[in-house]
Amino acid sequence: MKKIWLVSLFVFLYGLVEAQPAGPALKLKEYPLDTAGNYRLTPAGTPALYAGEGLHYLQPLYEYFKQTVSGSDKNRLARHLAMAGDHLLANYYLEHSYDSMMPIGYEDVKKYLDTMGKLQLLDARSYILQQAAKERIVLFNESAAQLQQRAYFYTLLEDFYKLGFRYLSIYWLSPLVNPATAPVTKFLGYQVADPIAGEIVRKAKQLGFTLIAYGDSSMTRNTGNVQDAVQATRLAALLQQDTTAKILVLDEQAHIAERPIGNFTPMGTVLQRLSGIDPFTIDQTELCSGSSFEYGRYFYKELVKRITVDQVSVVTRGKQPVSLLENDLYDIQLLFPPVQEKYGRADWLTLMGSRKLAAVQPAHRDLFLVQAFYKEETFRNLLPTLIPADQTYLTDRDGYYRLYLQPGKYTLIFRDLHYQAVAERDLEVK
Repeated sequence: MKKIWLVSLFVFLYGLVEAQPAGPALKLKEYPLDTAGNYRLTPAGTPALYAGEGLHYLQPLYEYFKQTVSGSDKNRLARHLAMAGDHLLANYYLEHSYDSMMPIGYEDVKKYLDTMGKLQLLDARSYILQQAAKERIVLFNESAAQLQQRAYFYTLLEDFYKLGFRYLSIYWLSPLVNPATAPVTKFLGYQVADPIAGEIVRKAKQLGFTLIAYGDSSMTRNTGNVQDAVQATRLAALLQQDTTAKILVLDEQAHIAERPIGNFTPMGTVLQRLSGIDPFTIDQTELCSGSSFEYGRYFYKELVKRITVDQVSVVTRGKQPVSLLENDLYDIQLLFPPVQEKYGRADWLTLMGSRKLAAVQPAHRDLFLVQAFYKEETFRNLLPTLIPADQTYLTDRDGYYRLYLQPGKYTLIFRDLHYQAVAERDLEVK
């Protein structure tokens, strides 16, 4: 009995520890914003990420850690934690951004899993590419707080290019600049400030994709239906202009859905109506760590206790893809393996092995954040506007920072807790 009590106490205390930021994240949470200088609250109307001369990756965390009451607060914090390279803590806040279900909902998940029947897991890459070879439009979605999905999309770019896809439309590219000629800086769009997004843009340009910023430039003034209609109209016009065009699209959440959701008509639905082409739609947001709603979060957590998921998969039953969450808005739903910790960071940051692990020794007494910039980009653009290839404020048990980087030459920027540069060093990854 005593042993059981001690185990229960440990689980309870562990839950308390997990629920609070620790180490460097705790320093960000406790960072004072009432000091003199540049560390006050960002003026109203200015995104916290743009609080400094260029990008200031810590300012949103100074501010958003202090407001985590609502689900939207936690989701916003999760997005900016992911940008700063703390994907595990981002996932924690994402999971806690949903409203709880009634107890019967959790019971229903377990009953459903008990009666689900035999399932087969197919390698998603093979399945997607086999199907995509017959398609002209392929739509993926993502959650901007769970970047495992964005990372997986990155790993498919070269395969899609080989299939003849030459146009790549991404919802977070700003329509106010030409992505074909613009460098990979903050001016490409707010979410491009995420290092994984920056890697997608670089890879797409390297391969030869024509990048399309199909968003609505007046979207702050328009309703969701108008925004999605504008996006769909631009893509449909491209299909008319180039009758052989094959378009790959990355959009957010349900914007790729193939049918209306209540009063909302998604971009994917409008695009099908305008073009007469049934797109191949791929949901990445529900069967993954954190999911996108509470039922999905709990379902996934219980599912991976029962089956081993060691690669991104398509779930089939009787050789036919099935939606385990009975979601008929998309053609297929991807099942992701659970996110694992490696050297203090998310294991998927290797981007399927294309990036190598670089151990960075602490180089300054006040060091807090390490950023790696492509050296070639630093020659051509102002450093404060550049998107790091990777960055982190996390250290492993040995005190070293671990960055995930493509082979190449980099400029490392070492910053203190106030985001001031305290040192600089060159690094080559072979």
